[in-house]
Amino acid sequence: MEFEVLQNTRESCRAYSSRPVPREQLDRLVEVAHLSPSGCNAQPWHFIIVDEPEAKAKLVDALDDEGLTGCPWGDAVPAFIVICEEYANVMPGVKERYGTQRFAQMDIGMAAMGLCYAATEMGLGTCMIGTFSDRKMHEALGIPEERPVRLVITVGFPAQEAAPRKKVRKPLDEVRTYNHW
Repeated sequence: MEFEVLQNTRESCRAYSSRPVPREQLDRLVEVAHLSPSGCNAQPWHFIIVDEPEAKAKLVDALDDEGLTGCPWGDAVPAFIVICEEYANVMPGVKERYGTQRFAQMDIGMAAMGLCYAATEMGLGTCMIGTFSDRKMHEALGIPEERPVRLVITVGFPAQEAAPRKKVRKPLDEVRTYNHW
């Protein structure tokens, strides 16, 4: 698929078919994400694929942070991919000036976007979720306390085949300047 078509086709999916996503496809998504660029090639990520009913139920519960949830439809999601931030082993000069984690969230964002584009190309829907209870997420999935969860991505076959919604974006002149602010 041509990149611009792919970019216009990808959208957040919130209604999934009950059809399970084969693990081969989930593995492929993580493989694509793990090939993403990262500062100093640190690869500061760990991916947890959640596709078994008991683990999904715990994860869905963790998506509720005292009433704030970005995924009220979580019970219908066939699979989730949780991205945790790992310690970034960067070059000594970078570490000295900026610390180890300066680029980690940006790196995770690039990996997540690559994963979502790959899913779209495979006919899968995704939605990035950033609201969840840190405590419940760590408990639900046995994540070490020192490894922050940065993003949860829902994955599944869309419930309905439909044309992508028209993307509404700010005018380019509002978000772009040349040579100064």
